[in-house]
Parts: sequence; C-alpha cells; structure tokens
Amino acid sequence: MDGASQRTKQLHKQKAQVVKLVVAGLPRTGKTSFIKAISQYTEWQAEEQMSWFFGRVRVDSSLLLHFLEPPPRTQYDFIWLQEMMSKLRASGYIVLVDSTKPQHFGQFLSILYTVRGYHAEVPLVVAATKQDHPKAWHYQDIQLGLGIRDFSVYPCVTMDRNSVRDVVVDALHQILG
Repeated sequence: MDGASQRTKQLHKQKAQVVKLVVAGLPRTGKTSFIKAISQYTEWQAEEQMSWFFGRVRVDSSLLLHFLEPPPRTQYDFIWLQEMMSKLRASGYIVLVDSTKPQHFGQFLSILYTVRGYHAEVPLVVAATKQDHPKAWHYQDIQLGLGIRDFSVYPCVTMDRNSVRDVVVDALHQILG
C-alpha cells in the first residue's frame, strides 16, 4: 500500500471532532428556526419524557456540529439547567434575545448569567434575533443598554442561513481558537 492510500485509510479511521452547541433563549426567540436554518439534519429527540430539538451539520471530515435546544418546559428551571449543562458538557452556548421585546430583556439576562455562572469557561455568544423587524432594537444598543461586556453580541435573522452562519462561526472561533 502506498503512502497516500495509507494516509487516506488513517483519515477514515479518525473520528470527527464533535462540537456541541446549546441554543437557549426565551420562548419565540427563534431557537428552532436558528437550528433548522444551519443544520443538514434535524429531529426531535425524546429523553426521559422531555423532547429536545436537535440539529447536525458536518462541516468537513474532521468537524461535526451538534445543535441542541433544551426542552421548553425545563430550560428556565435554573437547577435543571445546571444539571443539564454538567451532564451535556457543551462546547459552547448561543443565547438568543428577541430584539423586538425589551420587556423581556431582564429574563434574557437571567438566562445569560445563569449559563455563565455555572460554566464560566465555556464560550458563549449572544444573538439578537429579529433584526429584520422594523421595531427591533439594534444589536449594539442591546449590548450597551444591558451592559453586556463579556460576550459577543451579533445581529441575527433566524430564518436566514447566512445570518445564522455568522453567529455560529464566531462561536466556533471561540471554541476552536
């Protein structure tokens, strides 16, 4: 067997690196749409009477991305969130905030700082969704107004694959260096 064939065979034996990204946020922020926009494959997965939304995309032979949306009934139970994050060992978090609902910004901050409080070392990106809506707050205004200094905040339209991709690419830069 020549050297090139041997290297090819070794590459096929190597497992792809799996990056697990949890997509969290309040109801109707676009979590499911976000995952559908970027994934090649999606499904609802049942686990212990709870349903997760799951998406997957293969970037190349060495990198596989898994997107997980926590079950709606439990993602705001902060004790459950801590336990789930410990078991899941997520590579990173993408927390969505609805740019059109400033009345929910306080609840968004609770989720954001709960995630950060339990796993300060895990990369986290904020996506300001519904940026195509005329009443949306500009993503930089959200960042400044809420005092979000420790996280990247990106504009996002969850049904636009390119917009979602930009958020995911930033998360990957933080995760993979």
